[in-house]
Amino acid sequence: MKRSLFTGVLLLCIPLALSGCWDRTEINDVAFVIGSAVDKEKGLYRSTLQIALPGNLGGSGSEGGGGGTEGNKSYYLESKTGLTLRNSNMEVQAGNSRNLSFAHRRTLLLGDDFARGGIASMLDQFARIPQNRLSSLVAVTEGPAYKILDASAPMEQFPSEMVRELMNQFTKRPVTIKYLANDLLSEGIDVSLPYISLQEAVPEGEGQPKKNIQITGMALFKEDKLVGVLRGQEVRMINLAMNQATSPDVLVSGPNGNGYVTIRFTENVTSLKPVIHGDDITMHISILAKGSVIENNSDYSLGGEKNMSKLEQSASKEIIRQIHSGMRLLQDKYHSDALGFGRAILQKDPHAWARLKNHWDEVYPTVKVVIDTNLHVENIGAVNKPFGRKDKELKND
Repeated sequence: MKRSLFTGVLLLCIPLALSGCWDRTEINDVAFVIGSAVDKEKGLYRSTLQIALPGNLGGSGSEGGGGGTEGNKSYYLESKTGLTLRNSNMEVQAGNSRNLSFAHRRTLLLGDDFARGGIASMLDQFARIPQNRLSSLVAVTEGPAYKILDASAPMEQFPSEMVRELMNQFTKRPVTIKYLANDLLSEGIDVSLPYISLQEAVPEGEGQPKKNIQITGMALFKEDKLVGVLRGQEVRMINLAMNQATSPDVLVSGPNGNGYVTIRFTENVTSLKPVIHGDDITMHISILAKGSVIENNSDYSLGGEKNMSKLEQSASKEIIRQIHSGMRLLQDKYHSDALGFGRAILQKDPHAWARLKNHWDEVYPTVKVVIDTNLHVENIGAVNKPFGRKDKELKND
């Protein structure tokens, strides 16, 4: 009887020790930030936040719940300025009825004007406040970054999500806030980020003007300041030399000079090997890649081992040409060690780097670059000959 009484009293006392949910935050009281942009405006930080509207996330024809979600978009933007980035975010919070939550932010866009003045000063709040995700992807935009957050993204629910998907396609290891901070603090390498702009999506004069979000280059930094943008065909090959290309396409002239053959290298590995003799440094870039022909509009038949060997040689020459072209810009014009030549020297010979690092800015432009390629085109598709061409029009070796 006493044991039963004791058990009953104990069971009645247990709830008194439970804390309950006194400090809970209802989801209806939270504003989820899914993307943000940082710009500089008249000496102030402009912070633009892309905030999800839960009631509009159900798709066309759905009846979402939640208040304050009028309109067709699944998000809305709020933008304020402040003396610091945190201060501008708090200005946004002051005009928002819900508590801002940055735990789901997936992209951080930096306007090129802001990036030219230096980006290191804004990073403190990301590490200091645990709620911020260090896995958010970072990119530089052409013009104000807030315009990208409000651009058309018909394939995704949010423009920030489209940016994220584009960055995952662009590079093997997209740059997160964590990787950005690590590269800024590391010796022998300069930061490089995807460069995003708005491009015309339809021919001029055809219907309503439309612009799409697109990665159009590579933003190059010296220390924490944007010094230039690499554009054009060299971007993909420099990305390949950095061992960050996913599946780069290489467009080569037909081995006989008529038309073009497009090869996609779905497997690729690149390594750096420095050869050091005092201040005379040669950097060997070794590229191993396997790929397939995805288009042949030339008059060259790809059948036969000799023909394939000639195609691989043409692809190798084109890759080497484009990398050398890009490296001349990196070394001579922008002085940005985006490939990490200095880090490669540090890893191979720390004593040599200790001697070189204090005058690396003078040594880097003089580094000789030697590119070694080992390419294998292992698949030419379902046909050997250019489809739709007569045999008498084709050329063979």
